[in-house]
Amino acid sequence: MKIAKKQHGAEIVETASCVNPTKNFKPKGTLRNVFVLATFPAVPTGAGVTFMITKNDADGEYVQNMDYSVTRFHTTAYMPFTINTPGKYFVRMVNFYNKSQVWATTDFNVGEDTVGPRAVGNTAAGQGKVSVCKEIDDDWKCVGASNEWKANQPFNVLFENPTPSGVDFIGIVFHKQDTTGKDVAFVNEYQQNIGMENRKYATVGDSFRLPAGVYSVYIIGWGKRELMVHNGNLTEYFAKMTLTVK
Repeated sequence: MKIAKKQHGAEIVETASCVNPTKNFKPKGTLRNVFVLATFPAVPTGAGVTFMITKNDADGEYVQNMDYSVTRFHTTAYMPFTINTPGKYFVRMVNFYNKSQVWATTDFNVGEDTVGPRAVGNTAAGQGKVSVCKEIDDDWKCVGASNEWKANQPFNVLFENPTPSGVDFIGIVFHKQDTTGKDVAFVNEYQQNIGMENRKYATVGDSFRLPAGVYSVYIIGWGKRELMVHNGNLTEYFAKMTLTVK
């Protein structure tokens, strides 16, 4: 997909065009491997668009929704996203404010993985590093780094990856461990905007605190999060650490 940008007063409008159109895609770990593009005449009032992705089978299982804001200058709406589960999928472009109003549809296939190690984890089964810090300075140094923390005391998280993330959003996910190191209880997950070209992310403002316990801390591509049941013991992630809170 090729993106062109044009200034309209205070607005910068992106116009997308399709390069090598196809309906067949391969898994690529957390890299965005599926690209949907819609074209239309400019809408004088603008519009809110939602791309609704479901399985293209008898059950029509929900996969995900993605929203796109259309100004009066837009003639395209596009959405890159990540789907690694092989199968047939259906896309509806609908009115954000009335999702029963369908404006366009298409379908696509995701085939078996042929890309090797990237499909095992977000960067070859977690080559990144996640640290718990008192704060992160302007040089991306983790101040007060530790694998142990005081109960209910605030901390921040620093994520460092050897390569650009390849995703717009990462997730910071906490699971509580049992005495064997197995995840047994989901705690919470937080969406963070990192940007595809960046390989570092730091929270600010004493973002987190935890009660006493031992925790798995994961950095994942947001598209990899567990949607319905949080079993933990993740195998696809950018980085992972164990944090002991006393």
